[in-house]
Amino acid sequence: MNTDELLKRYAAGERDFHESNLIGASLSQAYLLHICLACANLKDIILSEADLSGANLIGANLENACLLMADLNGADLRGSKLTRARLTGADLINANLANANLGDTKMIGVNLTGANLYKANLMEANLIDACLDEANLEGANLSEVKLRGASLRRANLRGAFLSESNLQDADLREADLRGANFSGAFLCGANREGAKLDDTTNLSGAIQFCIRQV
Repeated sequence: MNTDELLKRYAAGERDFHESNLIGASLSQAYLLHICLACANLKDIILSEADLSGANLIGANLENACLLMADLNGADLRGSKLTRARLTGADLINANLANANLGDTKMIGVNLTGANLYKANLMEANLIDACLDEANLEGANLSEVKLRGASLRRANLRGAFLSESNLQDADLREADLRGANFSGAFLCGANREGAKLDDTTNLSGAIQFCIRQV
C-alpha cells in the first residue's frame, strides 16, 4: 500500500491498517488521529510533525523512523520496535511504551509526561532535556542513557537499570528509586530532594559530587 492510498482510505473514514507495509513511506505532517497500525512494518518511515495521537502502534516496526516533532499523545506503542528512531521534540504524553525497544533512539527534549515505559529498553538512548515527570520506568533498561538536564519528578524508577547513565543536573525530586541500579552513573548536580531510596538502591561507583573549579 502506498501513502496516497492510505490517506485516501483514512479520509473516507477507515482507521484499521494493521499489518500494513509502509517501509520508507513519507507521511510528514499527516493527520492520522486514532489510526490502527498495529504490527505494521514502518521501518524508515517519515512521520515528522504528524498527528498520531491515540494511535494503535502495538508491535509495530518503527526502526529508524523519523518522528521529529510528532504528536503521539496517548498512543499505544506496547512492544513496538523504535531502535535508532528520531523522536526529538515529539510529544508522548500518557503514551504506552511498555516493553518497547527504544535502544539508541534520539529523544532530545521529548515529552513523556505520564508515559508508561514499564520494562522498556532505552539502552544508549539520548534523552537530554526530556520530560519524564510521573512516567512509569519500573524495570526499564536505561543503561548508558543520556539524561542530562532531564526532568523525572515523581517518576517510578523502581528496579530500573541505569548503569553508566548520565544524569547530570537531572531533576529526580520525589522519584521512586528503590531497587534502581545506578552503578557507575554520573549524578553530579542531580536533584534528589524527596526521592525514595532504600538499601536496594545501588549507587556503587556512581559519581555523585563534582568539584567545580572557579
